Amino acid sequence: MLLRHGLGRALVDREGIVVRGLRPPRRLAWDGIHDIRCVAVPAGRGWGPGTVTYAYRTDGRRVLLLCVDDEELPALEPELAFLRALLVRRRSAGRVPDPRAEPRIALQNAREEAWDRWFDGWRSYVLIFGVAAAVLAGIVLTTWLGGPA
Repeated sequence: MLLRHGLGRALVDREGIVVRGLRPPRRLAWDGIHDIRCVAVPAGRGWGPGTVTYAYRTDGRRVLLLCVDDEELPALEPELAFLRALLVRRRSAGRVPDPRAEPRIALQNAREEAWDRWFDGWRSYVLIFGVAAAVLAGIVLTTWLGGPA
């Protein structure tokens, strides 16, 4: 949460998009971006934005555009339309899209959906196990540190 509100941003300039966060800044040149898309966050997470925006590189990998989401920008669609129009305008005239990008993007999306389905099914078990492990660790630590004599 601190990353998104305090340190994270996506900056747009003539050369491309710069994503700044806890990691070193990442520069995405306009010619290195395949597409910019909004993705709905699964409702089960219960925190953070409901929709986030990714810049998909020409190799199909994606980069989260920090603070370009429905929590920071209530009117996300006009912002996305502006970024896409800017992407089309700033690309080189002779740029040919990589035909391997879309299959890679589809594979990545399928993997993420499979993970979300698995996690939704096991979330309560993971939560119960986490609470039980914390209670057990508390009991062990208090007895090991010499609780009441």
